[in-house]
Amino acid sequence: MKNFALVSIILALFLSGCNTKRQYFEPEITSKDSIKKHSLDSKISDVSIAGVTLKNSNIITKNGQNSKIKLKEGFKFLGEDDGLFISANLDGVLEVSDDSGNIVFSKQYGSAIVAASIKSGLIAAVSALNHIYLIDLNSAQTLMEYKSSEVFAIDSRVAAPVFLNSIIIYPSLDGRIYVVQKSGQILKDIVISSETFFNNVTYLDVIDDNMIAATAKKVIVINPQKISYFDGEIKNFIRHGNEIFIFKKDGGVVKTDLELNELAKNYFKFAIFSGASVVNNKLYIVEKTGYIIQTDLNLANTKIIELSDEIDDKSFISGDKFYYDNEFVKFE
Repeated sequence: MKNFALVSIILALFLSGCNTKRQYFEPEITSKDSIKKHSLDSKISDVSIAGVTLKNSNIITKNGQNSKIKLKEGFKFLGEDDGLFISANLDGVLEVSDDSGNIVFSKQYGSAIVAASIKSGLIAAVSALNHIYLIDLNSAQTLMEYKSSEVFAIDSRVAAPVFLNSIIIYPSLDGRIYVVQKSGQILKDIVISSETFFNNVTYLDVIDDNMIAATAKKVIVINPQKISYFDGEIKNFIRHGNEIFIFKKDGGVVKTDLELNELAKNYFKFAIFSGASVVNNKLYIVEKTGYIIQTDLNLANTKIIELSDEIDDKSFISGDKFYYDNEFVKFE
């Protein structure tokens, strides 16, 4: 009888789980306004923190579509600086090409490079095995290789290293930041978050004396006076001037200052955020099921515009343009 009761409870729990319905963002009022869609030359193949690789092997950078660059088959665009473009494939090959598409650097590493930056003849890279590299572009020599902790699962958004005057700040896949001299010497490592899974640094930036970094669970701002933290389930993150907008997985949006003091907030029930940008003093938020949420910079005066279709996971936003599938929309 006890076994029968146990089986009955398990069956009831299973059936109740099967009947659980996914909740969707369903705004009560939508604007009659529309946003014009424009066609891309090809569908999106891959997305990185720096831009898009199209299926025709052209790229979209933060400056827009670049049809002069055609990557090799299987390569993904990772970053650019001063007319040089970084790409990598799953076999661990890292390449740099000039603005005419000529390969000026090519070298294979032990695992795929998932994030990279280039500046003044140096390449800073992070691999899928959580190795960080400093590479001399001209000599092809590896000036520094350091293996951080082993990782088991990462968020697809991987921040790129940041070059400063005499140092490079590396994001890791295990929730750390490494401060490295351009000679290759590691000066310091900082723990942002210690989660076991999906703990890679998804955002890294420096503004004035503030270093800002984020994972899927935490935001940290470090300056000479203090260290500030924000904890939560974080979906997206953008900075606009001295303000930070944090988009949470539960549909909440929080605006803070650079010390992470809350300035404003709003909540969009069941919203799944795909990206956001500030254009002409308006915040545009893309919601995955097919909406553009427009607010002022205090997260008030909301207007919701419906798109004609759901947003694919492979999407990219930069400035006034949001790219998805084989289209883009422009925010006014």
